[in-house]
Amino acid sequence: RKEPSPLGEEYPELKDAAFGQTSWITYKARDGLEIPAYLTLPPGLAAGAKPPLIVLPHGGPTSRDGYEFDYMAQFLATRGYAVLQPQFRGSWGFGDAFEQAGAGEWGGKMQTDLLDGIAAVADKADASRVCIVGASFGGYAALAGATMHPEAYKCAASVSGISDLGLMLEQQWRTSGDDSAKVGELRAMLGAAEKGKLNATSPAQLVTKATAPILLVHGDQDTVVSPQQSQVMAGALKAAGKPVDYVVLAGENHYMTRSATRTQMLQALDTFLAKHLPATN
Repeated sequence: RKEPSPLGEEYPELKDAAFGQTSWITYKARDGLEIPAYLTLPPGLAAGAKPPLIVLPHGGPTSRDGYEFDYMAQFLATRGYAVLQPQFRGSWGFGDAFEQAGAGEWGGKMQTDLLDGIAAVADKADASRVCIVGASFGGYAALAGATMHPEAYKCAASVSGISDLGLMLEQQWRTSGDDSAKVGELRAMLGAAEKGKLNATSPAQLVTKATAPILLVHGDQDTVVSPQQSQVMAGALKAAGKPVDYVVLAGENHYMTRSATRTQMLQALDTFLAKHLPATN
């Protein structure tokens, strides 16, 4: 009949939901590098309105977002936020030179790529009301933003994120051995894995600079990024008298594969954002 015959719905419970509109954009980083990104605006956004902005860096970091349904981006957009997903340098899929440009830049140009994205969408979102949210490496980016660029963000949320690069390297070394491919790859991504540089780009070592409230969420069965990463960050923030909420997801792994705990994570994020960056104001 020359028409498709659907076999099923991946998210049948969302069949009638109104989704945010996602568009593909590019912008210039401060050093001239062209940065691709996805921008999702809330459904039903009034003409000329500028909603608060969520910067949502992906994990990896040698990964990328895709032009498909993204449950986190759509969750945030349907709560009234504009969502920016920068494909910062080091992201996969944009050529070897672009990917290699991220080496040694976890706490450097990869972070300023995010800041430049905020400025690039200031005509569509409120650049003065921004929260940074991410998982895994994106969680590191969120914590790095809150501690290294506190003037840019009203709040930060890290899901299964990295807080201490030296600790991460040590944990990988203990698990895999110093001559393992995983340790070698991690050293290459971090650049010169010298203690001073690692500390200078480790959010857990920079908590005194944080001014925004921070949410930490971590599964207690995470074998990719140890729950100790969030424990260390929570302890350092509390010791410094900084605002922090820490949610432990019982029985959950790195990838939020269980529906109940994924929902628990989203509810914690929703409550946190409603308190610190309400979309209605």
